[in-house]
Amino acid sequence: MSDAQATLSYLFLAGEPPRCQDAADANDDGKINISDAIQTLHFLFAGGSPLPPPNGTPGADPTPDSLGCAGRF
Repeated sequence: MSDAQATLSYLFLAGEPPRCQDAADANDDGKINISDAIQTLHFLFAGGSPLPPPNGTPGADPTPDSLGCAGRF
C-alpha cells in the first residue's frame, strides 16, 4: 500500500521521485501516472494480475522504455 501512496504523493503532492522509476511503473506502460497507483492497489486488494518485473526481487525491467533505476540492484 505504501508503494501506491508514494506514487500518488510524487504525482500530486510534490513528493520525492521514485528511486527506481521502472519499479514504480506498475502497469509497465513506460510512464509514471495515476494508473500505476491504481494497478498496485488492484493487485493488492482485488486480485489483479501480478505486477511486471522488476517485482518482488531487484532486477532489470525487460520492457524497453525511458524509465531507469537510480538504485543499485
